[in-house]
Amino acid sequence: MVDEDIYENMQVTEAAPQPKGNPPKTPASWWHRAGGIVTAVLLLLSLALATSLLAVTLLYLWGQSKLQVVEEAVHKLQVSLQPDNASDASAKGSDSLQLLDEAQAGVRMLKDQLGNVSAAYGEIQIRLDISAARAAVQDGCCDVLTKLPRGWRFYGGNLYYFSKGTKSWDEAEQFCVSWNLHLTSVSSQAEQEFLSNETQGKGHWIGLTDRETEGSWRWVDGTEYRADASRGFWAQNEPNYYDPGTDGGEDCVHTEPTKRNLWNDAKCTLRFRWICKQAHR
Repeated sequence: MVDEDIYENMQVTEAAPQPKGNPPKTPASWWHRAGGIVTAVLLLLSLALATSLLAVTLLYLWGQSKLQVVEEAVHKLQVSLQPDNASDASAKGSDSLQLLDEAQAGVRMLKDQLGNVSAAYGEIQIRLDISAARAAVQDGCCDVLTKLPRGWRFYGGNLYYFSKGTKSWDEAEQFCVSWNLHLTSVSSQAEQEFLSNETQGKGHWIGLTDRETEGSWRWVDGTEYRADASRGFWAQNEPNYYDPGTDGGEDCVHTEPTKRNLWNDAKCTLRFRWICKQAHR
């Protein structure tokens, strides 16, 4: 009983990440400062590009309106030059025809200018997209650099949190949800081996359950459960579906260290460590 009390105390003081609204007060490190500077530069660059995009858009709209006016004038001139008879055509003379040629040349030039404006618009839009992508990558890198020193693990583009204390399956899932995450899913042999190596001989809850329909397993993070691909991840003779009427049912899954960290279904009220997963963004 003494050992259990000590362990419970350790659980309360577990060095787990705090909810996003209350980040721990830790000294600023060089990568935090660098990340802030890069983010500020990216924001200024995005603002400059957005301003340029607005200017080009206004210029394009102005050009479109001018083109419409010129095209209407050319059309009216063409109509006015339509001869009613042979003598009328001669009377209108070559000056009007020259005027028509000049107007049509002006239309062609204006269209060329609008084409250049359109190309500039597309280039600025591409730059804005690249800037947004860089900002997203920067945010992701800062997130990784912040979490790794706090015990998170990075693998396959995902971040994983391995707890030190123990909770029931529902409590563990709620802990992950408080970070806008879920208990981990497992979608490949490589991921299963990574999790097995990181659990350090302790059972951990994962996000697999059949509470809604007995025998119909699902991942709480929405990942598709594939029975055939997952068959090799279950321990021998598992899942064994204890009778809910006499044993309370085994609707939640944890890794079993005595069985090579393969999966075992168990009562959701049991207490194990757990794994949260932040999927690649």
